[in-house]
Parts: sequence; C-alpha cells; structure tokens
Amino acid sequence: METDHPYKHQQRELRYRIEAGANVEVIKNGRTIRATTVNMSGCGVLPHFERPAQLAVGDQVMVEFKITDQADKPLPYWAVGNIVRVEGCRVAIEFKGGVFSRLDPGTGIAVPPDIESDAR
Repeated sequence: METDHPYKHQQRELRYRIEAGANVEVIKNGRTIRATTVNMSGCGVLPHFERPAQLAVGDQVMVEFKITDQADKPLPYWAVGNIVRVEGCRVAIEFKGGVFSRLDPGTGIAVPPDIESDAR
C-alpha cells in the first residue's frame, strides 16, 4: 500500500506501486505528454513526468497505459479522468471510466477507444 505522501486520508482504495509507461492526453487541447506511473488504484493513478506538465486541477485527460511483463506484448488500457491534485512533476488523476483496447484485426495493433461512443 502506498503511504509516502501527505494525502493518506483521501485514499478510497489500496494503491499499488506499478511502474508502467503512460501517455497522458489533455482532452481540451489534444496535447500528449509521456509519463511513468508511480502508483495506481482502481479509481486513479499518480503519474510522474520528467518536468512539470502544465496541467491544472479540473483538466480532463485520457491516459493510455502500456502494462506488460514482456516488452513486446503490451496490455493497452485507456482511462478518462480529471486532474485532482498537482505536485510538481506528479499529478493525481481520478478515473471516470476505462477500457481495454481492442486489436485491429488486420494489424494486431491496439486501437484507441472512441471515448464519445464508449461513454454511452
């Protein structure tokens, strides 16, 4: 369980130290920023960016995770959420929903979800 931050009282679920690559797309402007996860839970994630990411509390983001135990076989997972806390190079994201990516039958490559239709 993650316990090395001052926001312990706000945890709703256990957090797990999972280091995974993540792409964070800011929905309001389509900008994509690469990060590495610090920890994850069923309701959110704490990614770490190389430099402050210019994100603000309330920003809506889409996060693509490449979770794998084998470098050539990622398990793509996408989540939509909102920034709820900014701490320098780390931002806390609360999930609103998420899906595993489907694979394109022709190429076998993960296809990003259509957030508009997936939300319906």
